[in-house]
Amino acid sequence: MKQLLLEIDETTEAKINAAAKTAGLSAQQWLRQIIEEKTTTSWPNSIKALAGAWQDMPLAEDLRAAEGRDIAREDF
Repeated sequence: MKQLLLEIDETTEAKINAAAKTAGLSAQQWLRQIIEEKTTTSWPNSIKALAGAWQDMPLAEDLRAAEGRDIAREDF
């Protein structure tokens, strides 16, 4: 596993330590968790599980059906 040297001021260190303590984690674990959350490139499983949860949600086409038609656009 790689190591990272990060220079921070005392105020930032105190904030990290307080947040880590509140979360019940070490500062290293807390920072690793924050970095993972901020750099993830996919939706969490808890969000993926919501797909289809709103069965009564109308489709976009149904929502737009009551709107008027757009006028023809001018060519440039």
